[in-house]
Formats: sequence, structure tokens, C-alpha cells
Amino acid sequence: MRERAVIGGMDAPDLIAPPLPDPATTALFLDFDGTLVELAARPEAVVVEDALLALIDRLAAAMPGRVAIVSGRSVAQLDGFLGTRGPLLAIAASHGAELRTPANGHSLPGRSPALDAAAAEMAAFATRNDIVFETKSLGAALHYRARPELEAEASAAAAQVAATHGLTFQPGKMMAEVRLPGDKGAGLRALFADETMAGATPWFFGDDVTDEDGFAAAAALGGAGVLIGPARATQARYRLGGVAALRDWLAALLEQAR
Repeated sequence: MRERAVIGGMDAPDLIAPPLPDPATTALFLDFDGTLVELAARPEAVVVEDALLALIDRLAAAMPGRVAIVSGRSVAQLDGFLGTRGPLLAIAASHGAELRTPANGHSLPGRSPALDAAAAEMAAFATRNDIVFETKSLGAALHYRARPELEAEASAAAAQVAATHGLTFQPGKMMAEVRLPGDKGAGLRALFADETMAGATPWFFGDDVTDEDGFAAAAALGGAGVLIGPARATQARYRLGGVAALRDWLAALLEQAR
């Protein structure tokens, strides 16, 4: 019988850990922050250890063309963390609005004047309230991890900026983002259409509410979503306790690929 967890004030069944699928017929879609790497106080402070890079290398070699990163970060930001291996992976960045694959190259929409105006307003709010402002290729974000009491105010400000400029408001873990339209589910579907994914079953791994579209897309394509971190209401089918648990699961998957 499943354990139960209190999620959002409601008693709900917790999720079991995912089984190990056949690596030969599986496609992995991996969120970055909070999934492959631990969250940090500032976006640029995320640590990518050599052990993680080696794990990604092994996954890419064992599952050629079937390992993808799906992130709210830009391709440029991900390349900064992943180095030369970044261009060798399929990537859906900026919440699916930005795509890059080894076969098809990089597809990056133009940055609109509305987004530039929105970013300026978000930066001014961050300065006034002494919180972190992050600019992205196709978005801008307020990070209030150091001042959690500002959650409601920062979220309301970002939502208003998005509405004013016809952009998308995206809440997340201790952050509020304004960006061009797109979602991780659309990014997954676009990458999954590549011929390298033919015949595979998609598994999407993520920790945040921004990953729910990815969970739903994976399920709709015959696969499954895996929530990383504490139990909560989710469209994922399975759950792992955190970043370390995911890395252990991926290492076990590699053992099956031998």
C-alpha cells in the first residue's frame, strides 16, 4: 500500500520510485536545476561536479540521441555549465521556446522589444527590493530565495509585468519569471519527433511546477513523468527523493545498458 503525504493541506497518496526501464528503448528528458543539480542561492552559483559530467557522458554514449536536457535556462547558460558536451545533447531551453539538436542545429526566436521592456521593469523591482534579478535569452526572472517574505509581492509584480507586455508569467521555486510563450511539454514533443527518438519511450524528470507540462507530455506519448524532491500534487507517475537519488537511478540504468 502506498504511503500518504499531506500535499497543499490535502491528504494524497505518495508516489513510488520508478522502475528501471530498458535503456535500449528509453529516451531521457532531464530538467537541470533541482533535478540534475542542486538549487543554489543565485542561478550562477549552481555547481556541476565532474562526477555529473562523467555520468552525462556515459548516458549519451549508452543511449545515443536519446538523452535530452529540458530547462528553463537558455542554451547559452546550459553550455556554460556543460561545456563541450552541451552541443552533443538534444536541448529544449527557455521552457521549450529554444531548441538545439546535433542534427538540426539551434533554433532561437528573436528577443522582442516587449521582453526588453519587461526585463527593465523586473530589474528595477529587484534593485528596489534587494533580490536577485536574472536575465535570460527569452525571459527575465526574480529570485527571492534570500527574502522569502517577498514571495507574494514578487510574484504579483512579475504577473503584472507579463500582463502589461503580453508575455507569459511563470512561477517557480522561490522565483517568478516573465518570458516568451512556450512550455516544457512542447519542448519535449519537439525533441521527441527527431528520428533519433523513433521507437523510444519518453521519461521526463523534473522537480518544479514548471515541469508539469513535461510530465503530461511524456505520459501522453506513452511514457512517464518522475517528480524529483518532496511529494506534492503532480502529474508525474513516480517520484525520487532528490538530486542524489536521481543520479543513483541513472547509474543503475547504465548498469542495465552493459
